[in-house]
Formats: sequence, C-alpha cells, structure tokens
Amino acid sequence: MAIDSYYENYWSAKGFNPKGQIWSELEKLYEQNVAPGSRCLDLGCGDGRTSGLWLKNHGCDYLGADISENAIQAARSLGLEAARIEDVTRLPFPDASFDAAVCIEVLEHLFEPQLAVTEVLRVLRPGGILIATVPNIAYWRWRLDLALLGRWNPLGDTLAVKEPWRDPHIRFFNPKTLREMLKSAGFNPVEVRGHAGQFLGDLPWVGRRFRGVVGASPPYRAMEQLVPSLFAYRLHAVAHKTIPRS
Repeated sequence: MAIDSYYENYWSAKGFNPKGQIWSELEKLYEQNVAPGSRCLDLGCGDGRTSGLWLKNHGCDYLGADISENAIQAARSLGLEAARIEDVTRLPFPDASFDAAVCIEVLEHLFEPQLAVTEVLRVLRPGGILIATVPNIAYWRWRLDLALLGRWNPLGDTLAVKEPWRDPHIRFFNPKTLREMLKSAGFNPVEVRGHAGQFLGDLPWVGRRFRGVVGASPPYRAMEQLVPSLFAYRLHAVAHKTIPRS
C-alpha cells in the first residue's frame, strides 16, 4: 500500500478516523509559547479540532497541513485554512516561513519522523518554536502491563492490545529518544517534559472506574515533572530554532 493511501484510509470511515480534541495541558503549552499573531503550521492537523480551532481563535495566522484529503476537508469544514501535502518529509513551504509549528500526536504515526522534524526546522524562522507531543512508551502502566501480564500496548486505539499488529502507531518514544531526535535535527534548546499521567485511573483492573474521574494529586504531578519517563502518560517537547549569531 502506498503511503498516501495508508493515511487516507486512516482518515476514512472504514479506518480509525479519530476525532480531535484539545486538552488542558496542551492549551497551557500554547498559552505559554505561541503568541497571538504568530504564523503557525499545524503539521498532521487531522480534522483541525485538536489545535486548529484554539490557535485560530487565539489570534494565530493558522495553516493546517496533512497528507490525507479526508482530514483536510474535515478541517476546512470548520473554517480553517488547510493544505494537503504529498510528503511530510518534503514540505511545500519556503524556508523560514513560520513563527511556530505544532505536531500533536503525529510523530508516532510517521515512518520517518526524524526527516519530518528536520523539514519543520527548515520552514521555521530563526527563533521559531516547535511544540510536539507523543505518547510515552515508558509510562509506568505500560511497563507494568508488559512485565506482569506479558501484554504489549502500542497505544494507538481501543484495539491496540487485542490486535497490536494493525495498530496505527509506528514509532515509539521516551523522553530521551524524543529529545535526541529533535536535537539531531538541529533544534536547540530542546525541553522535554510530561503530562496526563495518574495513578488510580491507570491501575490495572480498577482503572475503568477512576480514569477521567480522579485526577493526579499534586505529589504525583511533581513526580511527573521530575521523572517524566516513568510517570508521564504523554510527553511534550518545546524545541527552538537557534537565532544565528551576527
């Protein structure tokens, strides 16, 4: 199957066809790092609901980009500017044409994420910023599942454990590998932290009762920041394009 067909099927009614949704930690990242008026590229925008609506409504000059025509049409139906791209590793945008780029829950779906972030670096202006999020494959719950139950969870959707061979997640990251990939592409500095972890909601056998109801305690959140590789459900990176010295 050709790559474009693979992603087109992903965004079809017969595929995964996920519905985007922003979450509180992502909103905070945008509030802290993306200034109103910024020209912002949303790479792998999907239907635009995860980032597009928030960024547009907060004064950004927004452009979504995705390889799937189905995704692009869904984003445009919300009134968002969106462009179909043929290859995420060869973006059809000039050098230094964006102030910010966001890549939310996308890198794990790519065959060559290192080439994608290298292209993002190219299209960012000096001093520009990339915000990226990925699942944390080293989260305590997934370690426990593998060690005690022998169960591999690639984290792609509700069938991930039952049918991991058809899961849409292709690449996997922990804080170290995410940081090193971004640095190898030329980003500097790169900060990687974590969020969205919890204890009761992710305990085996009892998590269904508590997931989404009981949030993490302040001590847990502190541990999440100190040791994101173990306590963070999701990782986020804030990476900068260096301003050349004059």
